Amino acid sequence: MMKPCALFLSNQIYFDPSKPEGGVKVCTEEYLALIRHLYEVEVFTVSYHISYWYRLRVKFGFNVYNDYQPARYAERLAEIIRKRNVKVVFLNLSNTAPFAKLIKSEFGHTVKIVLCSHGNESGDFLHEVTRFKRRVPLYRSWISASTLGSLLKREASFRQSDLDGVLTVSPVEEALEYWLGAKRVLMIPRTVEASFLDRKPVAGRVGFIGDLSHAPNFYGVDEVCKAIASMPSNEGINIRLVGAPLNVGEQLAATYPFVTYLGYMSNDELMKEAASWAFFMNPVFYYSRGVSTKLAKAFSWGLPVITSEIGCRGYVWGKGSPLIADSAAEMAAAIHQHSVTTDNFEIQEKQLRELVGSIPDMSENAKKLALFLDHLQ
Repeated sequence: MMKPCALFLSNQIYFDPSKPEGGVKVCTEEYLALIRHLYEVEVFTVSYHISYWYRLRVKFGFNVYNDYQPARYAERLAEIIRKRNVKVVFLNLSNTAPFAKLIKSEFGHTVKIVLCSHGNESGDFLHEVTRFKRRVPLYRSWISASTLGSLLKREASFRQSDLDGVLTVSPVEEALEYWLGAKRVLMIPRTVEASFLDRKPVAGRVGFIGDLSHAPNFYGVDEVCKAIASMPSNEGINIRLVGAPLNVGEQLAATYPFVTYLGYMSNDELMKEAASWAFFMNPVFYYSRGVSTKLAKAFSWGLPVITSEIGCRGYVWGKGSPLIADSAAEMAAAIHQHSVTTDNFEIQEKQLRELVGSIPDMSENAKKLALFLDHLQ
């Protein structure tokens, strides 16, 4: 029996193999794989409307869901929807929401529109106005406060009018979507494909992978390093950082003698390096947008993990548990207690592998999605 056709609308950059892997790209691929369990998928790619005024808006922080010019795509989009008899359109990332109005004006309720959200877009602006206000110029903080209000207004408008449903990545965002007025919401738990490394863990080695220019990543790593530095003894601890940019990594290594900065590594180099880690560190201490996609890599490689409750939001499992530390001080203590001797390495690895085996797979998520789509009004 042939599957019906659905359309997946996304920016083309997430299908560009020359672009580096990142959280958005990973989530895009996972959403697409999930939808393909139920539909033949027509991928419709769009591009940012790069103009002088667009660049100016982005530079000064006034960009509010106007990355695209949907009217440029109207004719081709309508033609494909009719030709393929599309009844469901999935919009990838919240900034594609303006396409919903265009589609609804042409097809009304005959075509359902589901937003594939990667996390609450306005959340990062909130942190810029509050948590990181001392790290940004005053004028930037004022602009962010204004932009935050505009973002929230448009987010609510999209959900209350043209979007029939929203898929999202964690329980936190699920609640926020309903708060914004979404008609129906479904959280899609993260899936993990096991590809366990042949581990030879070295006592004291604790690794981190991520974009160090991303505020939540830098904040988490820096706070843990401060806590380790303030301990009576941090002998034997070696925090190993993988990621860009170079200047931030080198700054952290220069500030903390127990930090080794490894820069950007190829996947083969990274796997060899990660196999030597006693633990993978995921220092997330406040709610930022989306989920920690790098945690899936640690799980898939069978690396014992030290994380926070916030850091593993969006992941569901039935057995085992990572080590949980909900503050930088707790994480530093956990690193000192569990990583510097080999006593419990085997037990931690066994528990992690049990955890990975109990994570819902794509087929289970597809059943939930099918039920969700059946109930769209």
